[in-house]
Amino acid sequence: MKTLTASILITLLLFLIACQSGTEKAASEQTKDITAVVSPEQEGVTASDPTGTYKMPGDAEKAASTLFSRGLELVKGGKYDEGIDYLSRAIEADPDNGRIWFNRGFAYYSQENYDLAQEDFDQALRINPSDTTAFLYSGLTKYYKEDYKGALQDYTNAIIKSKAYSTAWYNRGICKGQLRDYRGAVDDFTKAIFINSNYPEAYFNRAIANFYLRDTVQACNDWRQAKALGSFKAQEALNIYCGGR
Repeated sequence: MKTLTASILITLLLFLIACQSGTEKAASEQTKDITAVVSPEQEGVTASDPTGTYKMPGDAEKAASTLFSRGLELVKGGKYDEGIDYLSRAIEADPDNGRIWFNRGFAYYSQENYDLAQEDFDQALRINPSDTTAFLYSGLTKYYKEDYKGALQDYTNAIIKSKAYSTAWYNRGICKGQLRDYRGAVDDFTKAIFINSNYPEAYFNRAIANFYLRDTVQACNDWRQAKALGSFKAQEALNIYCGGR
């Protein structure tokens, strides 16, 4: 079960895995013990605040807002089943509010019920096609379902809406790595680093992509930078592939 803070931040496990064929197989065998444990930035990955989101009249507005607020509180407290019940009732009262759909999807996502989560994120995006947070979580859901092409498209949509969204660039780089597009992965990790220079996971995974591209010098430089930014895993990579330095 994922750990939630008061602002509903997620710790994500994303793995950049090499392909197992041709000339890349040797590189994969060399690096098979290296995985990246990442914590995406806080930007954009919070459940929404219900304040000011309802445009319904009278008692209906009050009922939907109350249900949403209670459901959000329960989800933040990790009581997902109860929270989903309240959010479902809020959806019945206000079916055109994309933030309710998103938050119920977030609750399903937190339970690792990715099919139902995806349905709710899709509905949230039908209502609000500019919701970068919904695109991010839709991408994460598809990633965990191993739909890497679908996830990549969601991250691309998030980037189109917000070009300074370093988490989306980073996660798209992860997907490109899964799809064996290591040059594209390097480009996306580089963009994430340009936006946020204190991003150890981006340096770490760019190093892996560069290693598969046989640029060992740049890979070691990136692992050194990841280590300087606090990545414990980077020292392991340096020890194995860079003479410990």
